[in-house]
Amino acid sequence: MTSSNPLVELNSFLSACRKSYDKCIDFVKHTDSINGITATTRLHHLKFDGNGKPMISALAETLYEHIIEYCISTQNRPSPLTPKDATKLTREARNLFIHPESTEDDPDQTGEAGEALLYFLLESVLGVPQIVAKMELKTNKNDEVKGSDGIHMCWNESEQLVDLYFGEAKLYQNMDAAITSMLKSVASFHEKNMCRHEFKLATKHFKYANPRVQEAVKDLLGSGVPSGGVRINHACLVGYNWDEYKNSTLLPISQLTSEFREKYKIDSPRIHKSLQSKFDKFERKHLRFEIFFLPFPTVQEFRNAFNAALD
Repeated sequence: MTSSNPLVELNSFLSACRKSYDKCIDFVKHTDSINGITATTRLHHLKFDGNGKPMISALAETLYEHIIEYCISTQNRPSPLTPKDATKLTREARNLFIHPESTEDDPDQTGEAGEALLYFLLESVLGVPQIVAKMELKTNKNDEVKGSDGIHMCWNESEQLVDLYFGEAKLYQNMDAAITSMLKSVASFHEKNMCRHEFKLATKHFKYANPRVQEAVKDLLGSGVPSGGVRINHACLVGYNWDEYKNSTLLPISQLTSEFREKYKIDSPRIHKSLQSKFDKFERKHLRFEIFFLPFPTVQEFRNAFNAALD
C-alpha cells in the first residue's frame, strides 16, 4: 500500500473470496426497495447440485474451510501455515464451537452456523474484512459470543471514511419472525450502548498483526463513541425455510435453476413488504443496513450440515 492513511490497508485483510461463494451460492437481482431508512437488500439462494439438490452440505464444507481464519487472529497463528500447523489450528478452532449434541426432538438451535455464514457473506460479497475474531475471546466454549455477531470494517474510498459493520444473524423457520428478531436485537444493541463494548474489542483485540493499522483503528475508535471518521452499519442475515426448494427436483438442472430463480424474484415484493412493515415501526432511522436474505429447505438442515462438517 502506498497511501499515507493506514486505514486504507483494512481492505487487504480479506480471508474469504468470491470464488468460494460462487461454488454454492447465487443471487437474484430485484428492483424492490425500503423507504424511510438506508437499507440494501440482497436476495441470495443455494445453488443446486447435479442431482437437483440444494447445496447445503457444500456450503457447510465451505464455511468449515474458513474456520481458522474465522476463529483465530493472525498473531495467534504462524504464516505461512505448515500442514502440521493447519491440523493443530483446525482442531483449536473446532473446539471453540458449542456444537451441541442434537436429536430430532432436541435440535441444535445455537446461532453458530448463522454467524459463520454472515462472516463469509460480508467478506466474499461485500469485501469487508472481519477485524475481531470473537470466537477465540470466549471464556467458555458453551457460551455464545457476546454483543454483535461479528465486527467487520473497511475503508470507503469515495466517502473517505471507515464503514464499520456489526453483524446480526437470524435463522428461523419463519421469515417474518427472523426479521422481527433481527430488528429487536439491533434496537437492544443500541439501548444497551453495546457500541462502546464493541469499539473496545476492536481496539484491544484487533485481528491482524499490523501495528500501523491497529494504531489507526485505536485512534478512530478509542473514545468509545462514533466519530466523524466512522459510519455505523448493521449487516444482517435473514435465513428461513422456503418450500420452493422441494418442488421440482426431477427437472433438468438448467430448468430447475431458472424456474426457482423466477419464483424467488416473484417473491421479492412479499419479502420487502414484510421488511418495510417492520422498519416502519423501527425508531432508529439514522442507522444503515445491509440485509442478506437466504432461504433454506429448512434452517435446521443447514445447522445439521454445519455441525456435520465440524465433525
